[in-house]
Amino acid sequence: MAVTGGRGRLASLIADAFSAPSYDLRLFSRTAGRGFAPLASLARPETLADTDVILHLAWSTLPATSEKAPGTEAAHDLPLLESLLATLAATPGADRRHFVFFSSGGTVYGNAPGRPNVEDDPCHPIGHYGRAKREAERRVEHYAREHGLPCTILRIANPYGYPVPKNRAQGLIPHALRCATEGQPLTLWGDGTARKDFLYYTDFLAGLASVLRQRLTGTYNLCAGESHQVREVLDLVEAQTGAPIALTFTAAPNWDVHDSRLDRTRLSAATGWRPLVPLTEGIRRAAAGYASP
Repeated sequence: MAVTGGRGRLASLIADAFSAPSYDLRLFSRTAGRGFAPLASLARPETLADTDVILHLAWSTLPATSEKAPGTEAAHDLPLLESLLATLAATPGADRRHFVFFSSGGTVYGNAPGRPNVEDDPCHPIGHYGRAKREAERRVEHYAREHGLPCTILRIANPYGYPVPKNRAQGLIPHALRCATEGQPLTLWGDGTARKDFLYYTDFLAGLASVLRQRLTGTYNLCAGESHQVREVLDLVEAQTGAPIALTFTAAPNWDVHDSRLDRTRLSAATGWRPLVPLTEGIRRAAAGYASP
């Protein structure tokens, strides 16, 4: 199994969960060395000679950073994806690898149409990040359709339950937990009524495992299947930590999806997978991790 974006936090979680002897896993990164192979080497067919699955997580932006540097994905991420897909398409059909692209559950859809989004809904991304992810999906869909590549697109909700760097402009729950336990203020976008789907990381890993076991192809929402308002999440963090969160407020950026709701029916029907950790329990576990020495 090859995993791109190997230095990212999700890739690290995957590397820990999908370990030897069950999986022969190799991590690829733009910055090679110390156990990471160079991402550029994937353009050579021999690099993937002993690989049956490619998990493509490499991406150079977050929603916030994408807005600050429009065109970053077109310059870096989409050419890399195109090169990788072309390399896979050039291999004989019997030797083709299962290609799994990690997309974004909230940003590619835009705001929900009064109900949870299903995979066949039209996508209306409202930010640069979501539009770039959707363009990447189109390229994956093209190669699957025109070249017969076995491809999967996973539209992932907001995974949580693991620490993220303080300066990372993403991850409400870990930042809220940090602010509560350290007594630091949390800057909130908007008034707290935005809705998001939060998926505990062990459920994310179990959902991914179900896709890989069945070599499932197509597009699937990998999500909890229920959304919660930001202020509800903050209440749960305060309850589990026993500490208030001092809030400062700023206007919600116009590219942030206010109402993100995702339907998990397709993936559950195809694999039998379902999330096991409800939000209250996930935050309790995450808070216990922050409290541990």
